[in-house]
Amino acid sequence: MADPGISSDIDSFSTDGVRRRGPVARVVLGDVMQFVDFLLVILAAVAVAFVYHTYALGTEFDLQSYATAGIMGATGLTALMRRDGYYEFDQIATAEKSIRAIVSRWALVLLGLLAFGFALKISDNFSRVWLAGWSASVLVCIISLRFAASSFVRRMTREGGAFARRVAVVGATSLGMKFASYATQSPAGISIVGVYDAGLVNNGDSSQGDSDGDLNDLAFAARNGDVDDIVIAVPRASGEEMQKLVRRLSILPVSIAICPNIHWLDHLGGAIADVGGVRVLSLYRRPLESWGGVIKTIEDYVLGALALVLLSPVMLVIAAAIKLQGKGPILFAQQRHGFNNAVFRVYKFRTMTVAEDGETVTQAKPGDARITPLGKILRRYSLDELPQLINVIKGEMSLVGPRPHALSHNHQYARAIENYSGRHKVKPGITGWAQVNGFRGETSENEQMADRVRYDLAYVDNWSLWFDIKILLMTVKAVVFPKNAV
Repeated sequence: MADPGISSDIDSFSTDGVRRRGPVARVVLGDVMQFVDFLLVILAAVAVAFVYHTYALGTEFDLQSYATAGIMGATGLTALMRRDGYYEFDQIATAEKSIRAIVSRWALVLLGLLAFGFALKISDNFSRVWLAGWSASVLVCIISLRFAASSFVRRMTREGGAFARRVAVVGATSLGMKFASYATQSPAGISIVGVYDAGLVNNGDSSQGDSDGDLNDLAFAARNGDVDDIVIAVPRASGEEMQKLVRRLSILPVSIAICPNIHWLDHLGGAIADVGGVRVLSLYRRPLESWGGVIKTIEDYVLGALALVLLSPVMLVIAAAIKLQGKGPILFAQQRHGFNNAVFRVYKFRTMTVAEDGETVTQAKPGDARITPLGKILRRYSLDELPQLINVIKGEMSLVGPRPHALSHNHQYARAIENYSGRHKVKPGITGWAQVNGFRGETSENEQMADRVRYDLAYVDNWSLWFDIKILLMTVKAVVFPKNAV
């Protein structure tokens, strides 16, 4: 039996029965995109084979063989793209984010096909020229389709468009207003049709200005076809109040969701996860999860060993120059925090007349008298960091990651800067996202370090192999044209 007063107003409300516009299911677009991608890969395989054999060789070609190769390639590419969420509406709406994914997954499919052909001894049946042409034409076709689809989606998600998602917020609260602000900035075509009073005793939170009406006004809009989704934003509502509110709204022909709290909105990189069969809100993902850790390790050992071999003559020259300069060790070792706050000794070429490694470590400043003449050159071009390739080979550091700091500085910043220790969720690096963006050298003020930490945490949360390659290439430029070096 229905709870008196819970749904009577909404349930008794009626319209003329005409829904002005039914929302187009966004998932349909992803399915259509996958089907078109599948066809394009097959057609590209056959078309390139036809052109190559007919006009370049003047011979007939085996349509069945090339079509089969196309089907296998199409199946592999679309399956990987579907698995990784690149047929989701938001991904289609932002084509720029999908380009690297398309290139990397297509390369993976091609490697699989090559291995398959070699194992079955049928690779000789296919021309290398055809393979190169097919590979390039698929990328051109798929990426071009993505940009065309992105442009189409953005056009159709504008106010009143077929893909526009009209959202009503229940709760004229600080949470409701913040959700509305975030949602309207999304490229996914979200339109906030109104923020409505929840009708609770204290509105579930402190009221934040005028609302667009009450639940009856919301019901009128929903039944009249003006609302696709309702988001409930009343974080301080009691369990009983929330149950009544949800039951009251559940009779409307729209999707209903709950925005948990302000903290959830502040972690826009979070996602819904499944833990023991229970749906939870995941705020942070584990760094380098899945294949990330394996790829990062291979990157460090392969590129680190190669760099150590190629740069060893330079390192020998620097070592000899330091020795000729005067007394003192060639290398300077200092304790620093690494992955998971583990302490290790970082190696650098000695550039100063002191070797501090205690509770007090004074940072080098511009014009510091403790820096040797040779040390100024080494520090300016970051050549003093080269011995850290040894730390990379030992597994203590990575080529790319947050720069490690002296223990005393680490303790100081950890107390003063929020989430500073989040930098230690990955191995420290010889270079990092903060450094290539100009945040290097002295950090005597907490504000300077806070800016550096912001970049470090962005790297931790958004790591990818391509991101590392980008940082390494930017590092070359930063070394050749140094800034902020001390």
